Amino acid sequence: MTQSSVSLYLPSSLRKFATATSVFALGFIGSNVAAQDAADDEEFSLLLEEVVVTANKREQSLQDVGIAITAFSGDQLRAFRMENSIDIIDFTPGVTRAGDLGGQRSIFAIRGVVQNDYADHAEAPVAVYIDDSYLANTQAQTFAMFDMNRVEVLKGPQGTLFGRNATGGLVHSITNRPTEHFEGYADFTYASYDQTRFEATVSGPLSKKVTARLSAMYNHQGEILENVYTGTDAQGTAGTPGGGQDGYNDDTLALRAQMNIKLSDAVNVLLAGNYAETTKSEGPYQHSATVAVLDGQGRHRDTIYAVNDPNNCEAISLVNGSCINLFADNDTDGVRPVAGGDLFGYIDPDGSGNQVSKDYAFEDENHFETKGISAKLNWDFSWGSLFYMADFKDYSRSVGLDSDQSPTPLAIFQAGTETSQMSHELRLNGENEKFRWVTGLYYLDISADMYQGLAYGEGSPFLAGFAQQILGLDGVVLDPFEDNTFGKLDTKSYSIFGQVDYKITDKLTLVAGFRGGNEDKEYAQTIGEYANTDDRVVETETPLDFVPRAPYSDSQSKFIWSGKLQLEYVMRDGVLAYAGVNRGVKAGSYNAKLFDGTTLADDEIPYDEEVLVSYEAGLKADFWGGRARLNAAAFYYDYKDFQAFTWVNNSGFVSNNDAEIKGAEVELTVNPMKGLNIITGISYTDATVKDVTIAPDVTRDVTPTFTPKWQASAIARYGFEGLGGWMTAQAAVYHQSSYFVNLRNFTAHKFDGYTKANLRLTWADEADLWNVSVFADNVFDNNHKVIGFDVSTFGGYTQESYAKPRWIGVSVRRNF
Repeated sequence: MTQSSVSLYLPSSLRKFATATSVFALGFIGSNVAAQDAADDEEFSLLLEEVVVTANKREQSLQDVGIAITAFSGDQLRAFRMENSIDIIDFTPGVTRAGDLGGQRSIFAIRGVVQNDYADHAEAPVAVYIDDSYLANTQAQTFAMFDMNRVEVLKGPQGTLFGRNATGGLVHSITNRPTEHFEGYADFTYASYDQTRFEATVSGPLSKKVTARLSAMYNHQGEILENVYTGTDAQGTAGTPGGGQDGYNDDTLALRAQMNIKLSDAVNVLLAGNYAETTKSEGPYQHSATVAVLDGQGRHRDTIYAVNDPNNCEAISLVNGSCINLFADNDTDGVRPVAGGDLFGYIDPDGSGNQVSKDYAFEDENHFETKGISAKLNWDFSWGSLFYMADFKDYSRSVGLDSDQSPTPLAIFQAGTETSQMSHELRLNGENEKFRWVTGLYYLDISADMYQGLAYGEGSPFLAGFAQQILGLDGVVLDPFEDNTFGKLDTKSYSIFGQVDYKITDKLTLVAGFRGGNEDKEYAQTIGEYANTDDRVVETETPLDFVPRAPYSDSQSKFIWSGKLQLEYVMRDGVLAYAGVNRGVKAGSYNAKLFDGTTLADDEIPYDEEVLVSYEAGLKADFWGGRARLNAAAFYYDYKDFQAFTWVNNSGFVSNNDAEIKGAEVELTVNPMKGLNIITGISYTDATVKDVTIAPDVTRDVTPTFTPKWQASAIARYGFEGLGGWMTAQAAVYHQSSYFVNLRNFTAHKFDGYTKANLRLTWADEADLWNVSVFADNVFDNNHKVIGFDVSTFGGYTQESYAKPRWIGVSVRRNF
């Protein structure tokens, strides 16, 4: 495609970004690159180094796999300062970030495939693995990365080889293994907001047949948000005792131990254990006043700056001469005492700045803990290999959130889980002149005990509102109470899988795969009202007489299957073209909606599995004597029963809706001259979820959440000799267009696009023992929104979280 044809489709800001990047890269490509001898360049390319991936359950070069993959080696992860699992998103075309708790829980969205259900028993449609082990709990997808070998991001359905919940794709993090020779390192970072991060590893032999590796990481980050809460709200009502603390911090400790036992030249056993714990403040949201009015086109409006006039239709451009008030009939709470404020008169003290004012705010409110052990057996034969893995994991989580993000003691969101999982996988690989094949058995057992609810403390305006609206008691103010939803979900999944690569000719290969299995689920749910004696404690012992709905229980057993059929053609050495169809499936589950005045009927609690049929074609090409690489893919998704998570009032639920997604991605990497490396990426996604109910009796087609149409990124690195060693200057820029954070696609749900840039300068000595870096992330201090929840029908506001501000620091690393 020519540059002029591209400009017909790119928005102006992105067109300038793409044009500048292309001219910069292509200008170097044309400067007699082919005449350069790559073998003479010892620093040939960090970005073009060969990355070995296991996307097909066997080791292959990234460029030999007919899957759209973005992979980062361990060296690249360090060079790009990717400290957290979600940091890879900025430089992975087609991948975005969803989540809740102001980003404290973040999950991956790939090509519009996302489900932002915050219930702790829900699983994501993008599967996340660490060292071949599936992470069933969505909170576990947010973790610190240290001592990493690589990360592989596989786009498109990967259910044939990786299971029933890889509809949108897969993110696989692989850690470094024990070594036969002693090695180790210590790495220390000090940065903005008193961030102190330390990681260290030691690895080596314990005997002739036993090697071990021990890795540790500790991170402390001070509070970013300054809480200016004075002790009362605008009406003089006091909030939660002891609250009002600063927020947006982190304290994390993580440990990993591995032992490799070489039983013979052919048999190897790897034992591993991991532990991590994190303490954070309550979710770092900020407050933005919004109203719950739709115009004739079903568009949600931002704040109407009028006093006592929440239904000011004259302030809205109408099409059919009417508007819809999303508050219940006769709900006088819609009156706003202050122009531009929420329903209780609160206005954020500095808008999008770092100041907040909220009563339920504690620096040590949210706790996360992960534990796991695994054992892996590898047995090599003359014709192939056998692999067996047993894996056990436990997760615990307890969180609290100021639901109103204000000094008014309106409501507190509380949630937690105890989740345990066990999995076993037995796999055989083999090959001959014509065939490469893999087949296996897989078993997964997940037990999730969860709770989530809303607590109303002393002075909450809802103590009177609840009595009137729900109980019909005029003039009555209830004692503090909380309503809690408790759910227990047990999942057992059994499957058999296989994939065959048949070499039709020396250049043409047929790939066929299938996975089928049974999904058994048992679910029980209760919703209860309890006396609230302590805002920071979830009550279970003192139930009240009011019961929102009868207990619910259900069980189901369903057969689900995935499949793949693809052709791969080697056009010449270093150039691979592929095209195929892929069927992915994510198992159904159950809603655990909060009681916010309404409950779901029995038939609304379960939701069905989703099925995605993907049609994709791609190209992978190395050229210019190995100094350039172009990877591109185009896709079309036919989505049945997409599991659509919709947030309404102060809770959410999942329904099944059909969807259609299409798009394309391109990544270009070049090494135009000695020491200079450039990588650029761009993606386009056009996604539609059909017939979503956005208000009573109002349905329309919408864009899925966290799905910008455009993403683009570029990294340039230049290495040169200096200060008695090797210097590297690096600049990175990322752009993302606007996107919605709620499936109803109201105006208040649309976050603006943004562009951010990072800079880094590194020095390494000639022996590569010492490494010193100075860096500035988000160098222009772009204050962009990340995650939000619309609570306009509950309190007249929206919860919004912002990315971290400009981050400056220094890192020192010592290798041994």
